[in-house]
Amino acid sequence: MNVSLLLNTLYLQHTRGWTPLASGATTLPLAFGATLCAPWAGVLVGRLGPRRPMTLAGAFTTAGGLCLVNLDQNTSVPLILLAHLLIGFGFGFANAPLTSTAVSGLPRSRAGVAGAITSTARQIRAEVGIAVAGGLVAGTGPAGLAAASRPGWLLVAACGLLLLVVARSSQPAAVDPL
Repeated sequence: MNVSLLLNTLYLQHTRGWTPLASGATTLPLAFGATLCAPWAGVLVGRLGPRRPMTLAGAFTTAGGLCLVNLDQNTSVPLILLAHLLIGFGFGFANAPLTSTAVSGLPRSRAGVAGAITSTARQIRAEVGIAVAGGLVAGTGPAGLAAASRPGWLLVAACGLLLLVVARSSQPAAVDPL
């Protein structure tokens, strides 16, 4: 998500000449998707385990990243908004199962430690993602920014694929006989 926010802001403001307000408004679908799907992901984790919401997170994130791999100066605004919505869905579906998986992997007495490690890992991922995305487009002029950001959008899609792999390897929920 952080890679998406950085690349989106740079592209819309520097390549397309949008104001910060207009650029920021394009992230509303991302926030909407995350807000809509996060509670639903928690319910799914509680009922079915982490596999299904992580699979959804991976699929949505991959699709959103792939929508913008061919970004250019004339990419349609509806496509950008759709990509942000898909990435928002992916982000919303990802947090609950990732945290649940980390916490459930340790004894209850260590749940706080697992939660802290998960939170720290999330912050490190954000910082590394921003550093990598910034490095991809550093020194690029407005005309070349869209092309320079393509590896960043591939990185977003790759993160989605990684979630699909993690989902595949996660344990399905135990079936309650009642």
